[in-house]
Order: sequence, then structure tokens, then C-alpha cells
Amino acid sequence: MSAALAAAAASCHTGKSQTTAGPAGQAGADGSAAAGASGAAGQTSQAGVGGSAAQAGGGGTAQAGMGGSTLLDAGAGSTGTAGAPAVDAAADATSFVGTGCKGATVCYDFEECKTPAGWTVPNGEGNQGMGMTLVDNVMAHSGTCALHMKDFNGDSPQHAYLANLPANFGPLMWGRAWVWNTSAPTNHGAVVKARFSIANKPDLDWYEVGYELKNYNGHWHSPLPPSGLPEWILRSSTPVATGRWQCVEWLWDAGNGDMNQAADPRIWVDGAEVMFGAGLQYNGDGTNTTPNRPTTPKGVSFVSIEVGLTMYHPVDEKMDVFLDELAFGKQRVGCNP
Repeated sequence: MSAALAAAAASCHTGKSQTTAGPAGQAGADGSAAAGASGAAGQTSQAGVGGSAAQAGGGGTAQAGMGGSTLLDAGAGSTGTAGAPAVDAAADATSFVGTGCKGATVCYDFEECKTPAGWTVPNGEGNQGMGMTLVDNVMAHSGTCALHMKDFNGDSPQHAYLANLPANFGPLMWGRAWVWNTSAPTNHGAVVKARFSIANKPDLDWYEVGYELKNYNGHWHSPLPPSGLPEWILRSSTPVATGRWQCVEWLWDAGNGDMNQAADPRIWVDGAEVMFGAGLQYNGDGTNTTPNRPTTPKGVSFVSIEVGLTMYHPVDEKMDVFLDELAFGKQRVGCNP
């Protein structure tokens, strides 16, 4: 990453003392996601969204052409676009900004040590199998509490939370989270997603920061329902670290300037941009993958986020994920206080 990329915009770190010490004892489970029916087994299952067959990830150059974001890494902010779906009136206003924000549009430091206001458990995908997602004090990047994806194991465990974004957020999203993993999965899973509206359509496409082959992935998905397919998969050779914190950043540009489709996702880990190999389209029709990029319609505005751990296939070994200092904005948030 160039020296210019190292310059971060405002962070939502709140000045809490940082710690990477080991577990400090677990607090009571607060607002954990309820378990549902187990998902379909099998690494090449056609039923699971994002069920791509495991293939060796390339560490090549970043995708060019339609998927390339036209934005500079300084991340000029978007002013938002009219026509985004209305924010759910039942969501508490504090869910739009979280707590501990400093410069980001939406930020959660989890220092209330409970599930943030306005976060809800989804129906269907994101709520099944073994494990749970809660806020507790077992491990925090700074302060006392963090989001904890606990005891994920077995077939396709999925436990996540949904939250609305402010109305007219816009088609550009920078994000940041500090993440600690106890193990890295071989099969595909998602940690952070964001859905965006499309002009004159009820559909909500989405981007995600994902795991696969023990490395980081970037994904674009078509709407769910009906199926979330086709899916555009960008694999990297940047490993998901275990036993330490990583700063994970992303840029999702659904507007993509003068281009006629939404841009490919971009991800940074500990300040260095992740390089993706050739993309793969997964269709769920038995052919699994093709190198042809699907059409990725331009977006009007991001409308919601989904945070937790959604595994689309069996987990190799029981795993926990801790996520802290989660932030979303219209310019780069950065890793530093």
C-alpha cells in the first residue's frame, strides 16, 4: 500500500485503553441469536448461498475493468441519493450512530455491554445451527466488551444481527472492524454484509467481507430472496490470522462513478490492501463456478448492515470470532485512534 493509503480519516476509537490480553472471564449472554434449523450439508451444496466449491485462491492483481472502483483511496464522501427505502420506524435512533463514534457515520464500540439498540435477529439465513452471537466481556480490542460469535461448530452455523442505516446513506461505504479469530475456516463464511437499493427495483444486492480457504474473500451477491445467486467471488491469499487482532477495512462502491455497474469490493488488512486473484461466478446450478463476471447493477443507497458469522458449509473445528470497534462511513475510517 502506498504512503497515501496509510493516511486514515477519522476513527471512532473512543480513547479507551487498548488491550490484547487473554480472556477476562465471560459475562452473561445478552441478546444472543436464537438457534434454528440446521443448514444443508456439503461443500458443494446448491442450497446454500455463497456455496462455492473450495479452490486455490490466487494472490494476483486486483480486478480491472467494470469492477474497479473509480474512487481514490482518500475516499471522497458521498452526499447520498434520494429514493432509498425508508428506515424502519421501529429502530431506535441510537442504532443509526451507535456509541463511541468519532468521525464515522455509524459506529459501535459495544461498551454498553449489550446488544446495540435497533439490532434484530434475521429470519432464515443468519439464524440457524450451533453457536450464538452476543455482546460480552470475554475479549475486547479496547475497553471492556465486544461482539462475540461463540462456539460455532457443526453444519452451517449462522448467527448474525441486522441493523438499518440512516436514510439516504448513499451508494459508497467505507468500513472498519477489529477482528480476533480462534481458528480460520476452510469453507465460505461471511462476517460483515451491507445491502444496497437499486433504482426502480425492490431488490437489495449486497457486499460482504468473507472467509474461505483460511483467507479473506470479497463478495457481491444478487438479492436474497430469492436465492442470493449469482454470486461474484474474489479470493485472496491474505490469511485470516488466529490468536491476535487484525484491523479489517473495506470499500464498497455501488455507485462506481461513470461506470455502468457496481464496483468490485476492496479489502485492507492491517493497512495493506488485499490483492484478489481472478474472480469466480457461482450460480448454484451444479456447474458451481465460471470466470464470467455477472452483471452487478449500480446501487442507489446502502440501507442495512448484517454483522455476525454466517457459515454456508460445515465448520472444520469449533471457532469463536470477536469483533470490536465496528464503523461505517462515507470516507475512510482507518485503523488508528
